[in-house]
Amino acid sequence: MLEIRGLSFSYANFSVEDVNLTVGEGELVTLLGPNGSGKTTILKAIYGLLKPTERCVYIDGKDFHGLSFRERAKLVGYVPQSHSPPFPYRVIDVVVTGVASQLSPWESPGKEHYERALEKLRLLGLEHLKDRPYTQLSGGQMQLVLIARALVQEPTVLLLDEPTAHLDFRNQALVLGIVRRLAREENISALITLHDPNLASLYSDRIALVKDGRIKAVGKPEEVLGEETLAEVYGIPVRVLEFEGMKLILPEKEVPE
Repeated sequence: MLEIRGLSFSYANFSVEDVNLTVGEGELVTLLGPNGSGKTTILKAIYGLLKPTERCVYIDGKDFHGLSFRERAKLVGYVPQSHSPPFPYRVIDVVVTGVASQLSPWESPGKEHYERALEKLRLLGLEHLKDRPYTQLSGGQMQLVLIARALVQEPTVLLLDEPTAHLDFRNQALVLGIVRRLAREENISALITLHDPNLASLYSDRIALVKDGRIKAVGKPEEVLGEETLAEVYGIPVRVLEFEGMKLILPEKEVPE
């Protein structure tokens, strides 16, 4: 289980304050909010790319930031919003780089690491792309390869920053559906960031609404995705419609400037 206790971090002109959140095994939790609300900052601070003011991240009761880099790499897989490799590496070579942090400085990935990488590609339905240059993939395929790279670490926690950014309608559904399935089948605690409330409603077990670096509400989609709450978070009038047991969230036609 991932537990965040009072996470705070400050830039010169922006701060994240007193973030408290848990993500259970097999659960997909979404940090949802507009651009610039602090979602990515929270995720980076959890992972340790940014240093919180105090120790505040625990995995299965362990002080995550107090562990060595190698120990942390075994626990958490991180998928950034985008990735641009300088060379057209093969897909399987990109995936196997996920074990680099678990190797000694002079050690190269071995046969067992490539077998593990192939297993993760197979899990995501990408085995047929293993020898394809990474730079020739579609946006959705690239995102899934990055997820495979994180999974090859065999983490207990998966952090994904805007996994649907720059993806088309089909690939948004494909990527989020796979992440949700992985969380449940592999007992992974998955924490992702999104700015689209409709996608969050469809795929999240729970949602944490983020505004101005603070979590405004946490709960199941049907509990937190109300018109007044969303209007406050996004700063525009919002309509929430019910359709066949699902929520459809739309901005009002006339949005004030």
